[in-house]
Amino acid sequence: RCDLTCWYCFFYAKEGEPIYEPTMDQIRFMLKRMKNEKPVGCNSVQFTGGEPTLREDLPEIVSAAKEIGYSHVQLNTNGVNLAKDPTLALRLHEAGLSNLYMSFDGVTPQTNPKNYWEAQTAIENCGKAGIGVVLVPTVIGNVNDHELGDIIRFAQGHNNIVRSVNFQPVSLVGRMPDALRKKQRITIPGAIKRIEEQTDGAIG
Repeated sequence: RCDLTCWYCFFYAKEGEPIYEPTMDQIRFMLKRMKNEKPVGCNSVQFTGGEPTLREDLPEIVSAAKEIGYSHVQLNTNGVNLAKDPTLALRLHEAGLSNLYMSFDGVTPQTNPKNYWEAQTAIENCGKAGIGVVLVPTVIGNVNDHELGDIIRFAQGHNNIVRSVNFQPVSLVGRMPDALRKKQRITIPGAIKRIEEQTDGAIG
């Protein structure tokens, strides 16, 4: 289960070195620079990490983006802290958060050990706060590719909160045995075929 301390939440931290955390002034500088790009300034921003809800000043960061003029502010998260603290969703909504881009790899603990136990509560807390949720499954062959239809049905069952499902076939990089790569590799057409099969053709 997620304890918010693994390598994933500290993705850019090098071993033995301090974790890079930009200051509020640095974040404002970056947001203003993107907004002032020519010929067209940036209109939307996604805050990601690691896990951005580890920052206690996240509502202030969202608020700064809205003040600078971003019309769409999205949060890329595993939702664990949004489940643990129901006031966080309310504070983020009041700050101007547009929606959540939430990791959701499956509908069972086996396929979604990252946030299976917290996802439902995080979604409910977002619904109460008026924040829409995009579910983001990373699809891995022979791991969770048999649950794509179930993920869609889960989203349909929560369609007052869940706006969409954004399937992301896994990107296999780095060193791994060829046999494992062949087992876990899945293409976008492969995912589409499984979705069609697992929804009995409702989604082609």
